[in-house]
Amino acid sequence: MASKLTGKTVVVTGASSGIGRAAAVEFARRGADLVLAARRGELLEEVAQECRKLGVECRTVVTDVTLRADCEHLIDIAGSVDVLVNNAGFAIFDPIESARPDDLTSMMQTNYFGAVWCTQAVLPQMLARGTGTIVNVASIAGIMGYARMGGYCATKFAMIGFSETLRDEVAGRGVRVAMVCPGTVETDFFVKAERGKMPGASRLILAIKPEHVARAIANAAEDGRYRRILPLGAAMYMRFKELFPRLAHMLMRRVSAVVETKS
Repeated sequence: MASKLTGKTVVVTGASSGIGRAAAVEFARRGADLVLAARRGELLEEVAQECRKLGVECRTVVTDVTLRADCEHLIDIAGSVDVLVNNAGFAIFDPIESARPDDLTSMMQTNYFGAVWCTQAVLPQMLARGTGTIVNVASIAGIMGYARMGGYCATKFAMIGFSETLRDEVAGRGVRVAMVCPGTVETDFFVKAERGKMPGASRLILAIKPEHVARAIANAAEDGRYRRILPLGAAMYMRFKELFPRLAHMLMRRVSAVVETKS
């Protein structure tokens, strides 16, 4: 049975590696034509070649999502966009007291404002047509704050607030807004974001494959479901945190202290 994405035009940011690369391949498997964006042109072209082998059209646009003009250029090149996946992002983990201002600024510019600029660029055409889907790749770090991850958490909390607001603003106007909130994922993300700096308790949840997240992203593009949290263990703890926030944070601190003492 044909996918709902067959023949649709999908834009994916941060597509040169990790979740973005896996998402591009998953969309290609489902028959979508792709416009891939990232700063690293050579890697981007490698992903595009892999997608083209699956029989779809795939274009690449070297893009720095921190630059609003780049985001507008990306959407202009893409043309009529059916799905926008705001995935570009990175993390540097440090305690708030010692976090470098440049790191905090650059994370917000990429992780949050990159999604804002791309969304603002594509939204007018989607609203004019009365159709389209925006999938924002957030994180469980946007649902619960973690020690030594404050700068990154702030960007993902911002992403979730932006997504929830946008969803309300476009309700009934034909445009859907969905979020995918993964836990730790086995990608090059941790070249900068060192997992050893994460709270000990968070390391007890095994990292998942980027392909797992990619399937969730493609499913979100198909059904527009409000929020997906993965893996299951993370989803359960995030639900617990939303019901009992103080208790969830207390458990995180205590379990982390035990794990970090033993490590």
